[in-house]
Amino acid sequence: MTDKCAWIINLGTNDAPAQAAAMQLAQYGLTPKGQRWPTDNENAWMTSAQEAAEANAAIVILIGSAQELASEKNRRDLALFRLSLQTLQRKAVNGLTLVSGEPLPDNAPERAGLLTDWLSPTDARWPAKAVARAHAPVAPKWPARLGLYAQERLGVWLEVHPAPNETSAGALVGVSGNDADISFHATGPAGSLPERSVNEYEIQGLKFDIGNLAFDAWGLQNTLTPEQSYYVRIEGKPNYLAVGALPEGQLEEVHVISLLS
Repeated sequence: MTDKCAWIINLGTNDAPAQAAAMQLAQYGLTPKGQRWPTDNENAWMTSAQEAAEANAAIVILIGSAQELASEKNRRDLALFRLSLQTLQRKAVNGLTLVSGEPLPDNAPERAGLLTDWLSPTDARWPAKAVARAHAPVAPKWPARLGLYAQERLGVWLEVHPAPNETSAGALVGVSGNDADISFHATGPAGSLPERSVNEYEIQGLKFDIGNLAFDAWGLQNTLTPEQSYYVRIEGKPNYLAVGALPEGQLEEVHVISLLS
């Protein structure tokens, strides 16, 4: 396998900050590779995740201005990139955010998200932190097991299990924001898209609100063991996901996960 590398993503057009970061990482013995983040292809995050996985990216370094890092489009695409990269590599991948220019405002996100656990160091010792996370990544504390399978032919499929390491009475996934929707669902063994599925007591087009967020959801009442998952095909890029169980076909505890934070 290719040696581990740090995957540098430059969100801006100025390569100087990324080149400086690459030189610093190389001094710590971590090979720098990466890309300038594409802006002209809606699905560029798919190929970017594949390229990073093939390079054995052990940590991701985001570099950009506060405005670029806060862009909702960038946040959604980077969240999908991170989830896809972890799924391809079958392991946690941590990240660091380096702000060029004025720093990010110190505002805590309203809801935990797919990038919330990535660090935003402000001191010169960030390369040491990057190396440490590259060799000993910290698993994200998401409330559900999540994976993402993205193929041009089959579409984008989200894998979930509402209760990791436990048996779940059914499963539900909802999407909110950015005109996203769900178009198909299935159950099967965890870790790969199922070839066939027996769906029990399907729910499609369920609508509910959590706070000021309106969700469209699908669900199944199949009992999911820890070795199984629920898969939904997502159309578009939602701002938020809702994941929960469906005991006796009823909504119980539902977790909201942001793609914007």
